[in-house]
Amino acid sequence: MDTTSTGGAQVTAVSVIIPDTDSPLIGEIIRGLLHQTALDSILEILVVGSDAPGRIPAHPLVRLLSTQAAVPASDKRNLGITAARGDIFFFLDDDCIPALDWAACHLAQHAQGQVIVGGAVHFGNENLLQLADNVSAFHDLLPFTACGARPYLCTANLSVQRSVVDRVGLMPPGRSRAEDLEWTARFRQNGYTLFFEPRALVYHNPARRTWLSVYRHWTEDAPFTLDVRLRYRKALATPFLAQFRSLYCWGAPLIALWATARVFSHSQTRRRYAHLFPLIYLTKLAWCWGAFKNFPQGARL
Repeated sequence: MDTTSTGGAQVTAVSVIIPDTDSPLIGEIIRGLLHQTALDSILEILVVGSDAPGRIPAHPLVRLLSTQAAVPASDKRNLGITAARGDIFFFLDDDCIPALDWAACHLAQHAQGQVIVGGAVHFGNENLLQLADNVSAFHDLLPFTACGARPYLCTANLSVQRSVVDRVGLMPPGRSRAEDLEWTARFRQNGYTLFFEPRALVYHNPARRTWLSVYRHWTEDAPFTLDVRLRYRKALATPFLAQFRSLYCWGAPLIALWATARVFSHSQTRRRYAHLFPLIYLTKLAWCWGAFKNFPQGARL
């Protein structure tokens, strides 16, 4: 692993990559990064996209890679990877604020030999719709879930050694949904372990506080996640019946119930979020409708 020298000590060179679309949180995210306990390991913070509100603070470590037009999230991350100088790529979304020891927790696992590390997501409970959306999406990556190997990870909180990307390749181009599911499934297909470290925390605060925004999230996400799940059936343990489009119409109530039950498989999820069961069930119904309406091309009908 390449290192840089600071005051005689050897530290890992980290490039933090954040795809940004005029996020109102980008200033808070960067301030969180600049106060990391492992700041001496951060070589650069690359913000890729647009910052119309002008919230990116001026700092020697921070660089805006501006895109002239709307660019999908995977392309922004790929631009960041191409421009990055670090030995490990750290990824955040533009609605994720890192805990102060976030980088240190990732680096501790890399020091133990892990080359791909994902972290946990936590969130506020002020808005029930946003909370239900978060729990439904991140139930496998909550802070109380087990440390260890996972079938997939999320670029909202991820670190990847450069050598892995050199071997496996960049993220799928032109994608703003399920690109991390595809990328991490491809990592596994190439023999890499996806390691989950629940102590590496980010606070996820998406702008989804109305039913319409939550509904759009799940219906628009469905065809992309289903496409990846069908293409990586073995790695993601995709059920055989998932390839039949009609199932997502007539079988939607049962599929949504099964998916909701999976969300509540952990005892702490049941204890903390049982009151969200009806709302989470609705997110799964919305996903089924999106999968049926825009069934991925090339999949079996």
